Amino acid sequence: MRAPRCDVWLVRGSLRGRRLLDAVLAPSFVAPGWELGRRCGVCGGTDHGRPVLPWPGAPSVSLSYTDGWGAVALAGGPVGVDVERRFGRSGLEALAEWVWTPAERVRARGVPDWSGRLYRDWTRKEAVLKAHGVGLSVPMSTFEGGRRLVRVPGFRPLAVFGLGRWSPPGVVAAVAVAPGVEVRVRVVSGPVTPRR
Repeated sequence: MRAPRCDVWLVRGSLRGRRLLDAVLAPSFVAPGWELGRRCGVCGGTDHGRPVLPWPGAPSVSLSYTDGWGAVALAGGPVGVDVERRFGRSGLEALAEWVWTPAERVRARGVPDWSGRLYRDWTRKEAVLKAHGVGLSVPMSTFEGGRRLVRVPGFRPLAVFGLGRWSPPGVVAAVAVAPGVEVRVRVVSGPVTPRR
C-alpha cells in the first residue's frame, strides 16, 4: 500500500493565491474560471481562513508568500506550509518573544546562530497552525516547535519537515502534515506565469 503524499512547490516570483496555484497545478486538474475559497478553522467563516479548493474531492491546500518566493502544498489531509525571508537582526528579540516558549528562549541562549533557530521554529510553528486551520489565533509561544512531531494543545500532533535543502539562500520554509505522509518537494525557480 502506498503512503499518503504531500506535494510542495517552492516558487520563485510574486504570484499569489489562485495565480500561484494556476502556475503549479496541471491545467487538466482545474476547471476554467475556478475561484479559491476560504474557511476558518476557528469560527467556520468563509471570508477569511485557510484556502479551500472548490471542487469535490479536492486536496487540502496551503499557501505562503515572502519577498520573491511563494510556496504551495497539497495533501489528502491536513497541510500547512510557511516560507519566510530572513531579515536583519533588528526586531529579532521581539520576534523571539512572539515565537518561542520560555523554555525555547532559554535553550537558544548561547547558540551561535540563534536567529537561524528562530526562523526554523517560526516557519515550523506557522506551518502547524495553518495545517490545523487556526492561523495565528493560537499564540506560537504556547507550544514547542523544534521536534519532528509538533503538538499544539487541543490538537493532534503533526509531522513537520524543514525545507532547507530546497530553499534558496536567505529563505526558510517548512511544511506540516499528518504523521506518515510522504513529502515531495519541487523548486520552480524560473519566471513563473499561470498556465492559462
